[in-house]
Amino acid sequence: MKLKLIGLALAGAMFIASPASAMVLSLTGGTSEPFPTGFNPSGFPAIALPGTVTVYGGGDNGFGLNLSSAATLNFEYLGKEGTFSNTFDLGGTLFTTASIVGSTASAAVGGGLVPFTFTTTGGGGASATNGGPIASNLSIAFANLGDGSFLAMFNDGGGPDADFDDLVVKVSVSQVPLPAAVWLLLSAVMGLVSFSTIRRRGSQTA
Repeated sequence: MKLKLIGLALAGAMFIASPASAMVLSLTGGTSEPFPTGFNPSGFPAIALPGTVTVYGGGDNGFGLNLSSAATLNFEYLGKEGTFSNTFDLGGTLFTTASIVGSTASAAVGGGLVPFTFTTTGGGGASATNGGPIASNLSIAFANLGDGSFLAMFNDGGGPDADFDDLVVKVSVSQVPLPAAVWLLLSAVMGLVSFSTIRRRGSQTA
């Protein structure tokens, strides 16, 4: 009986918590390419990189990095290469190429395409927005890190290279704490277990 109660209560806790764990990042559209061999942003940390990236350029509209439902996203600046001044904006500038590697920011975002934009002073000033529009000489790539997070990688059009390291940002879903109801439910389970144990011991000594 006691085990049955525990099982039912834990199942209820998982049901209550499930909406928080369902929020995920994913990609739509784009072109899969080998991870660029020239990728070398200054200050980039030791991160295991995948073998491919998904690339978006001019004409790619309505596709990109998506969030399954509203959530808080975490952003971390991971470095840059190149001489242009570039920015990463989401409701305002979060990072520039002058930011300190490891700088972080967070923002509440609705479901759908994550509304961030890379901008550059190159080419007289141009921008590339996740989901479009993307200026013809610019492109964005995403690397799936396999843990629910992605690298958002910018090519600012400067020079002959397209190694997507002119500004690099890690994007991940914020870990949502269990709702208060879950903790109350688990406390009730422990109380039931304790009460059952005390009552059983009392009957054995009677």
